Amino acid sequence: MFEQVRLSPADVPPYAFPEPANGAEEGNGHNRLRVLVVDDEALIASTVATILNHNGFEAEAVYSGEDALAAARRTPPDIVLSDVLMPRMSGVELGMQLRREYPLARIVLFSGQAATAEMMRKAQGDGHQFELIAKPIHPDELVAKLRGL
Repeated sequence: MFEQVRLSPADVPPYAFPEPANGAEEGNGHNRLRVLVVDDEALIASTVATILNHNGFEAEAVYSGEDALAAARRTPPDIVLSDVLMPRMSGVELGMQLRREYPLARIVLFSGQAATAEMMRKAQGDGHQFELIAKPIHPDELVAKLRGL
């Protein structure tokens, strides 16, 4: 169905960062939205967090659902951007747990896999509604979507 491709940093073309948003590099971080980026593909999570940090967010990359729970408990996020399909704890399971602990946090799931549709339907049947972004997504589009939350 879908072939999972593993990339190394050398495989990823450099991204030309746009100029930071007004005030993106100023302040003490308390006025910036805190985004927790969760993906078992470390390169993806780290790259997305770097892009978000450069565009006025306070983003942290973590590489599993368990690490995301620990990071959220240290510093509660405003937005959680999580891959859906991850080992041990899916993004849907993570979203449900975080919603119980941090009901004001926005949960946004992203996936490049068609298999996520059934997981999303089950979560919705259990009363959990999550926003879903399809991978791949252009960095400018991702920043615009998160700013619109």
